[in-house]
Amino acid sequence: MLSSLPLVSLPPADEALRPVVREFLDDYLGARPRHVLARSWVGFDADFSRALAAKGWVGLTFPKEYGGGGRSAFARFVLAEELLNAGAPVYAHWIADRQSGPLILKYGTDAQKEFFIPRICRGEIFFCIGMSEPGAGSDLASVRSRATKTDKGWLLNGHKIWTSGAKGCDYMVALVRTSGAPEDRNKGLSQIIVDLSLPGIDIRPIRDMGGDAHFNEIFFDNVELGEEALVGTEGGGWQQVTSELA
Repeated sequence: MLSSLPLVSLPPADEALRPVVREFLDDYLGARPRHVLARSWVGFDADFSRALAAKGWVGLTFPKEYGGGGRSAFARFVLAEELLNAGAPVYAHWIADRQSGPLILKYGTDAQKEFFIPRICRGEIFFCIGMSEPGAGSDLASVRSRATKTDKGWLLNGHKIWTSGAKGCDYMVALVRTSGAPEDRNKGLSQIIVDLSLPGIDIRPIRDMGGDAHFNEIFFDNVELGEEALVGTEGGGWQQVTSELA
């Protein structure tokens, strides 16, 4: 099957982005030591991400009406290739640019798009993902964290783990139960946007054997969220996640 896929060349307009990005990275990264550049994938540097955003390279494929670049996936491929090749610290903006922003653009309300997407493009806010839980691992259908409907919105309780970059992020998109029980597996799951500055949230870094602490575990204790925290429809989280990971 793979052998039947046609080979394509990058459009010249997108390939032309490469030397521009490379020059910027050469100037910005300068003589950073190699052990720092080697942490590109887990390098959390808000100042760098904001400098990238100032060039219009965060949200490069997002619609222009929300402050994005309106460019193709080929342009983002060129940008990502150059960033990782140079050892740039990409993690601060990576999830918002790659996953949370596109999720909001596809499933979010107009109000969510108008609030979050321009701020992502300007490098003003960063996102992490709340999926894995103790005892669940990568089995997302067994998550137990729960958001209970209230008169004002949602009340969140639970525990997430192995969340990369959470300590430096402003928001989390979390997969939680909004109905049913863990035995229902993929039914009753929803994705919600959590403001990580709210009361009742405890973020604890997990230091690995290399001395880095990019992993975190997060505890939610009666965290009050507004109705606007829900992304898409209640119970539609599993469809969203499988679409994101496809």
